Amino acid sequence: MYLRLAVRLILVLVATLAAGCASLLPQSISETEAPWKTFEDVKRTFDAIEAGRTTLQELKEVGYDPYVNPNVTVLDYTIVMSKFAPVAVRDEYLEPGIRECMQAQNKCSAYLLDHRQIHRDRVGNFFLDIVNFKRRTSVTGWRFGAVVVVVEERVVHKSWTGVPEIREVEENMNPLGPLQESATAFLPLPAVK
Repeated sequence: MYLRLAVRLILVLVATLAAGCASLLPQSISETEAPWKTFEDVKRTFDAIEAGRTTLQELKEVGYDPYVNPNVTVLDYTIVMSKFAPVAVRDEYLEPGIRECMQAQNKCSAYLLDHRQIHRDRVGNFFLDIVNFKRRTSVTGWRFGAVVVVVEERVVHKSWTGVPEIREVEENMNPLGPLQESATAFLPLPAVK
């Protein structure tokens, strides 16, 4: 009688653990502090910047200030030229703001924004994950990048790139499970020719 009760108790315990184990898998979030919480917010701010009208002070007020926002990098004139004006391109084919930057030289700089919010959640079978046989990670989030070129105190050019919605699944399989790393340490690596 005690044996049956013990077996039932163990089965209930195992079923409970199996059902609730997914919440025990690791999760991580990669984001930096910024005034924007969504892709739409940062895109809306970028769209409000007007080449020829927006001042450097206004640009900083909307979040493109490297002293306040860790996602903003200041690029000097030489980096702007190597990025937007390759040597093989004639001046008349360049955007007007980039041409103005070339003429202004040291009075030209750019503000590079690289902002992302990435969430990584391990999903799948808890037992296979914990013993390192199979790990599945769901990656979600968004990424936005922009370059705003400034001559003296005025924006002359802007461009952006981004991914509004990231949805990926990473899967790692180790046939030897927890022994995988120690087994590969003993196996000879093939010679590189």
